[in-house]
Amino acid sequence: MEPVIRINQLTKRYTYKILALKGISLEVEMGECVGFLGPNGAGKSTTIKILSGLIRPTSGEAYINGHDVTKNKKKALRSVGCVVETPDFYPYLTPEDTLRYLGKLRGVENLETRIDEVLETVKLGDWKDTRVGSFSKGMKQRLGIGQALLHDPDLIIFDEPTSGLDPIGMAEVRDLINKLKKEKTILLSSHMLPEVQQTADKVALINKGEIMAYDTLESLSRQYFTVKEVIIETLEPLTDSQMAKIEAYRVDNGDSCAEVQSVTKVSDAKYSLLLKGQSESCRADLLKWLVEESMPISSFNPKGLALESIYMEMIK
Repeated sequence: MEPVIRINQLTKRYTYKILALKGISLEVEMGECVGFLGPNGAGKSTTIKILSGLIRPTSGEAYINGHDVTKNKKKALRSVGCVVETPDFYPYLTPEDTLRYLGKLRGVENLETRIDEVLETVKLGDWKDTRVGSFSKGMKQRLGIGQALLHDPDLIIFDEPTSGLDPIGMAEVRDLINKLKKEKTILLSSHMLPEVQQTADKVALINKGEIMAYDTLESLSRQYFTVKEVIIETLEPLTDSQMAKIEAYRVDNGDSCAEVQSVTKVSDAKYSLLLKGQSESCRADLLKWLVEESMPISSFNPKGLALESIYMEMIK
């Protein structure tokens, strides 16, 4: 079966000195939610603008549902919903007016019912009669997501969908993406590690116009996870012998090996452990061992995200 998105050796040069994409290739299968992760300037928005037909590549090919985006844009984008960068709308229209205008352009059936459904989905139902010109950036972002959903597309492309949102709004968008991915194919571009970690099934890591890795989070963790800091807190200070015992922790089951490289006392009942391992399950095994050894553990917290560790390791 043809992938929903297929990118082949895609290159984009803006000027002689600026090469935004360096021959990237990527496939997204039906039903996948793929996180497109990288820092600002990595090439994420350039890729999405090519996929959405806003710019043309210098070389290479981009297909959506088997249709070349450059040569057959109308067919390629027929069942695609996009939010590209920060959306903007006519300030004198209301959200209801905006979606009605866009819905008529797209020929959406049962438009009035669909408008109400979408506005409730993006939490703008109470603002449907308010002019968009008075909206905050976050509210415009919600409306941008709404217009992308209006025609009930099979593929949704989000470029920084939580940009401008407060923490509650960010959580609501993540919940929405997790709901949508049960029925839709999603490409989610972001530089927010938690956003990708909590929504994506697979992650494409991009930096300086090149895709460095593309796999499931679990597989990436197995391949690239090496040293992880774990902060533990105890009910009472650890004795020297307890600290030495933790520092001597080592497990070798043949397939993988995990060991504590160092134990550093942060405060009277708080300690930093550097754990070396080949998978995230190494942390679970360490926690189980600490409990079995009757260490007075009151909390056990990995510092940062596994995905962050992988990404920072790869872009060194």
